[in-house]
Amino acid sequence: MRKVETKIQDMDTVTFYWTGHPFVDAGLAAILLIAGKNKPEELNEKDIERAIDFASKLYATKKWSSSFLHGMMMPNNGIILANPGTVGPISAAIKNAIKQEKSLRFSESTKKDLTKRISKNFDSLLADEILKFLKSVSENLSNVQTTNIEKFAEKVVKMVLSQSFVTEAIQRKIKNNLLNLFRDASKSNSLDKPSCIICGKRRAYAKKEVYRAIVPLLGSGDVLNYFHSANPHGADICAHCIFLTQFMPLVSYRLPRVLVIHAYPYELMLELSKEALADVRKNRLASQAKGFKRPENFLFHLVGEITRKIERDEFWENSSVTLYYFICNNQNQVLDVIHIPTQVLRFVAYANRVDQMGWKCIVSMGWKESPDVVNFEKLEREKRRNMIYSRLLNNESILPYFYNPKERKVNAKWNLLAFYCKEVLGLEKESLEFIRDIGDRIVETLERLPTNKMRRRVREIETAEKNINQFAEFFIRLEKDRQELPLKTPLMSFDEFARILTAYGEDLNISWRIVKNLLLFRIYEKLHDKLIEIEKEEEEIEESIE
Repeated sequence: MRKVETKIQDMDTVTFYWTGHPFVDAGLAAILLIAGKNKPEELNEKDIERAIDFASKLYATKKWSSSFLHGMMMPNNGIILANPGTVGPISAAIKNAIKQEKSLRFSESTKKDLTKRISKNFDSLLADEILKFLKSVSENLSNVQTTNIEKFAEKVVKMVLSQSFVTEAIQRKIKNNLLNLFRDASKSNSLDKPSCIICGKRRAYAKKEVYRAIVPLLGSGDVLNYFHSANPHGADICAHCIFLTQFMPLVSYRLPRVLVIHAYPYELMLELSKEALADVRKNRLASQAKGFKRPENFLFHLVGEITRKIERDEFWENSSVTLYYFICNNQNQVLDVIHIPTQVLRFVAYANRVDQMGWKCIVSMGWKESPDVVNFEKLEREKRRNMIYSRLLNNESILPYFYNPKERKVNAKWNLLAFYCKEVLGLEKESLEFIRDIGDRIVETLERLPTNKMRRRVREIETAEKNINQFAEFFIRLEKDRQELPLKTPLMSFDEFARILTAYGEDLNISWRIVKNLLLFRIYEKLHDKLIEIEKEEEEIEESIE
């Protein structure tokens, strides 16, 4: 059987580069990962051929082209053939030939016409294979009634389209399209007007109209005023950026929508994309993101996995990660952009490295009131929003989740709490040490009090919710208690009292609440066993009375 070869030959080399655009950079990350390289300048023509061959084999299958590429990302893409109508010309040519001859015994003119039709949309190799196949099945179908020629033609077409040589022909066409686009990219190095709106380094591609079919979320092109320039050719994007975008699906994650993770430095982007390509290589399908339903849950899971693997959380220092969570098809186009603050990335990485169980306790409280570490993996894959992740992404405090007020115990270690306060809340180390010292003095006083009074004082700081006055009254009462005890030093000086109430944040209403949460953490950390013992004694007394 004759084989069609398409290779990169005799062309200018293309220097690929990062652009800062999520879809273009994702495509470049895919090519680098397929090649096993880290920098764009290391890529050569063999690497590009390997990537094109890898992508075309996948994109030619129905599971990729219809439900994923066409249904979620780039509907009716004529480059990678993400179109349910791709095989339409094949069906039409076969049906036309059968209707003309009323059987599978084709005349030479009919064979010639079928070959011409198939070759126009695919290649002569596919035409030859179809004719050979039809000849081979003609004897088996000779006794089939052809009174309903339409039904007979449908049956034959279905048989043809199920053959592997059709998929191989689609693969060859995708490969050829990508190679031609790559050749165009190699010839468009000069910067003429209009220039590419993505990279700004090359002239805009003019051979194709650039709409959502080949670059997601651009619009259909049916209504020109959806483009600020009202350009009938769509967006001004160069062949280099269009070419790379076609590889973006390989490192995308398939959740209810499509997730593309864009990160800087680009070493980090490659790391965050490895999971997707590994899944594609293993299953020959788009990555299902381990069954996660929410993009932020999956991202924080990845951060933990990567940190534990490389065993260094400084990997995330000065990093920038943004999630692009979208769907783009003929029905709608939806995009959520979720930026992950750098300090949050560092904190989550640190938490996974130094106190993984503590972090799970904190996160699980975002789904329910009490931690559920046992079912953590199931919970994090559900579609329900997690309050911890939401608060971190919205720059809201998660301090109250570091302890469990119902069980009066801490969920994590002090060093994790301290890191969160320094990295995310911006508290200085000296301030944390001062608050911890005050907390130790409070504990020192509480543990010497009679049971009833100890329980009452703890309850007072727990219920100090309304205003700073309630919080201040706790210290005043505890100071009086301390004076009745054989303790030589006061609970705190006047300056320390003023500092503990007002010195932690521009917003006074936030300042004292931060201190309260830190002090409660310290109280539960040191007195948990004693407080639980008191609670049990009270329950026993109540039961005996009943």
